[in-house]
Amino acid sequence: MLSSRNIHFAILGIILGATSGYIFAFYQIGRNIPVKVKTLDQGANSAHPDVSNEQILAMFKEQIAKNPKDTEVLSRYGDFLSDIEQFQEAVDAYKKVLELDPNNLNAQTFMGTALWNIGRKDEAVALYEKSLKVNPNHLASLYYLAMVDLDQKHDLNAAADKLARMEKIDSQQPALKQLRQRIDDERKKVK
Repeated sequence: MLSSRNIHFAILGIILGATSGYIFAFYQIGRNIPVKVKTLDQGANSAHPDVSNEQILAMFKEQIAKNPKDTEVLSRYGDFLSDIEQFQEAVDAYKKVLELDPNNLNAQTFMGTALWNIGRKDEAVALYEKSLKVNPNHLASLYYLAMVDLDQKHDLNAAADKLARMEKIDSQQPALKQLRQRIDDERKKVK
């Protein structure tokens, strides 16, 4: 499915040249934003099938060197670093995004998830909650706080409440079906 965001990356492909642009467009289309569908403790190696992670990293670095203030490329770079489980480097990329755009809630939330994956869980939760203070309907933050409710607090009711909020915001979000299933599975274990 092509969205205006994906079209943006296709145009970016034309601007950057066939190879780099194609990779960026592929990488963006392969992502379901705003909510990543993975658990807090799980990375996902979703690199392009025909290009190595090192090549993709080099392309990102080249584009960042050309325009170090491009928050979109920096954000995608942080996403890619998280996907290949280079979490500290992802935190650094998201920090750069937030220096340039302090109100970027996705970067703030995904930085929280990278922090979570390197064991800095309290900082991660604080970032999720900070995002929700700015936008109480921020799906990614609600999703990850629901995961915290499930994985850390073992609070099924709190997770279900967050799920209900997310369903009111965007009932078509693909991640919600998996979250619903996870909550249902956990409830069956308790019975």
